[in-house]
Amino acid sequence: MKKLMTLYPSADTYADSSLPAQNFSSEEFYFLGNFRCSTIYRVFMQFCLDSVPKNAKILKAVLKLYCTRNDKLEQENLFEIHPIVDTWQDTTINYENQPRGDRQWIPLKAEYAVFENVCADITDIVRIWQEQPQTNHGLLIKPADETSTESLIALLSSRQAYQAWKPCLQLTLELPEQKKPQSETKKKVAIVTPQFLEWSGERCIFGGGERYLAELAELLAGMGCQVDVFQPSNGLQWQKEYSGFRVFGVGDGGFDEDFFLALNQHFYELTQDYDLHIYLSMDLTCPFVFPNSICVSHGVWWDSTERPWWRSKKWYDRLFAGLNKIDTLVSVDTNTINWLNAVNPQIQCKKTYIPNYADLDIFKPQEPSAEKKGTVKVLYPRRLVSGRGWSVTKEVAKELLQERSDLTFSFVGRGLEQSERQMELLAEKNPGIEYRWYPMEDMHLAYQDADIVLIPSCYTEGTSFSLLEAMACGKPVIAGLVGGLTDLVIDGYNGLLIQVSEDTLKSAVLRLADNAELRREMGQHALQVAQSFSKRFWEQRWKKVITEHLQT
Repeated sequence: MKKLMTLYPSADTYADSSLPAQNFSSEEFYFLGNFRCSTIYRVFMQFCLDSVPKNAKILKAVLKLYCTRNDKLEQENLFEIHPIVDTWQDTTINYENQPRGDRQWIPLKAEYAVFENVCADITDIVRIWQEQPQTNHGLLIKPADETSTESLIALLSSRQAYQAWKPCLQLTLELPEQKKPQSETKKKVAIVTPQFLEWSGERCIFGGGERYLAELAELLAGMGCQVDVFQPSNGLQWQKEYSGFRVFGVGDGGFDEDFFLALNQHFYELTQDYDLHIYLSMDLTCPFVFPNSICVSHGVWWDSTERPWWRSKKWYDRLFAGLNKIDTLVSVDTNTINWLNAVNPQIQCKKTYIPNYADLDIFKPQEPSAEKKGTVKVLYPRRLVSGRGWSVTKEVAKELLQERSDLTFSFVGRGLEQSERQMELLAEKNPGIEYRWYPMEDMHLAYQDADIVLIPSCYTEGTSFSLLEAMACGKPVIAGLVGGLTDLVIDGYNGLLIQVSEDTLKSAVLRLADNAELRREMGQHALQVAQSFSKRFWEQRWKKVITEHLQT
């Protein structure tokens, strides 16, 4: 059984040749390097291995240091990590009174690092410490050239309040399998995803895919399973807890033309002893797939000209090879299943349609606020990216607001910094345009206060959470004729389906804006349709699939 473990320094400080008698053990940072070929900075740190199980085999040990300053970004910035051979205390050490380092050393390269981690593999050193604890006096880090090459970086120390930036030693351990009585054994489920937490291991992104994973993990936990999630990380491995399940950052994802090759291999190596494996996206199934596994399709993402490899033989070979090895493909829409049946009917996996859902206890109709009566509010609740129809929608909004005084547009969604700034400027210049964000728990308020909801996706779409939530709030929708949206919208009944362009979107908005009775009728139909996409039905369908696999 493999386990990830993070250790923080039991002692750490630095020494400054220009202040040879001064101790810096209370600082929140270290300097390291050769400043103007006159001042030498060295770093000292020690890690206690007492918490490492005695029967654990150390597979890998990576030193992780967070860099906040790098004066020489144009060069390699080489440093050396030496095992310390003398005892020392961080509260008394200074440049005049510093421990000696062993002649053997491991390279540390900072290169262009700033506001990111500097890492070094020190597995060999840590294994010696484990076998001979009396030799563990810590590490001395020094410039490779202390005479003629300038190099100065600043690193955060263990006194830094923000834990993710503290220096640490990240261990990958192998432990003997502990057999439990059958009655005490939980079924272990491993889920691999391109992203849940940011690759640094901090904030959860919480888009549609991340919401899906969190709900699926909660469902599995409710069925008595232990759930572990595996994802890429920025260079080093980490382990976090999130809402009752563990998230492991396993290192570089090895992204290559959509496919996460290294992530797939890490997942295969780390989860051999799990009872069920779930690949949360089809681009995670190459090259290794476990027997009796499940893969989730969130919709076709290759239906545009954005990436040249989406038409290459290698790309299709990888996709089909992975799908041929899995047992069950759970698709959120019928579009993906129909496409697979048409282009490769020989694929062996079982295909199951489990559409996305709306939580009908939260997303439900409510009368719009009195202050907006007399106006028609159009809501765009999507990310600020072209594939979601943002570029088209903002142009239509500007044009219609020049023609009509009874319309307002509300944009609710995040994007890149420059996209968000564009929306802020657009809202400042146009009183009829509102740009804001809602926390996830308050998103129902945005739908409830709207008259028309736009889901004008141009490509890369499954059964949109936003569309389902809008319908559950009793709102008519205008949706792109793409992906799984055709599973949800019956044109002219609960909304309008369009091939998205400025002309078609403008025409559809005006059709609903000018006909309150049509909006009311379509909204009622939308609410009726949404009842078939409740969270309860989603849970029932998934429980059936999971139970079948765990019993196999």
